[in-house]
Amino acid sequence: MASQFLRSSIRAIARPSLVKSFVAPALTHRMPTVAFTATRSFSAGIARMGSGVVDADLTHKLSEELEYEQENAEADQPEFVKEFLEANSFKIEDKAGIDEVTLSRTFGNEKIRVLFSISDINNASPDAFPLEDDMVEAENEEEEESVSFPVRASVTIEKEGQGAVTIDTISQDGEIAVESVMYYKDAKLADEQSAEADWQRRGLYIGPQFAELDENLQNLFERYLDERGINTALANFLPDYVEHKEQKEYTKWLQNMKNFISA
Repeated sequence: MASQFLRSSIRAIARPSLVKSFVAPALTHRMPTVAFTATRSFSAGIARMGSGVVDADLTHKLSEELEYEQENAEADQPEFVKEFLEANSFKIEDKAGIDEVTLSRTFGNEKIRVLFSISDINNASPDAFPLEDDMVEAENEEEEESVSFPVRASVTIEKEGQGAVTIDTISQDGEIAVESVMYYKDAKLADEQSAEADWQRRGLYIGPQFAELDENLQNLFERYLDERGINTALANFLPDYVEHKEQKEYTKWLQNMKNFISA
């Protein structure tokens, strides 16, 4: 998994060159010496709209990149996903083309939701990705250290008639760090995305920073979350799933761009 993540991440960093290589040369500032030259160039430009001279090259490059990604694609639901869901009683909601993913489960009379985004893969430090020569050397080693990046997750625990608690967390290196714990008397305010709900949240007291709480209180909150599946298993799962979904979305993006350019 680690070596595949390194390869995919390196390719992701290199993606801007795909566009850069097709940028049209800068226009010169020399004015045409004959008046009708500008008119002919303008007319020719209109004729090429929708079928530019770069279209074929761009479509070909997109096809190459798409073929590479498809050859190295994982199953729709890799084994690590099945194992995590079965062992931790979570259900997953992952819609194609949507940045956010939701994990949900019940615990007694509680409904638990874990919301996270694949955009957190961009938080990986550039220093974490080796150069090509270093990468080859690393792949020849028996063990490789996995590249870790922080994944923010919002955990909501709801009890009917009792409101909801939202815990903001960061998962990295197999650990979950709690940033804040908020209580909402109206459970809908915990995750409703309407403008009215957002306005109501702004006026609420959100509680202290978690790190400012008594240490014993912090430990008890962490144990409280651990019992509900907000634990090391989840901390390891989130970065792996972010990587997996990002690759799926990138492959779909390539397909959409190829279809659009070639149409």
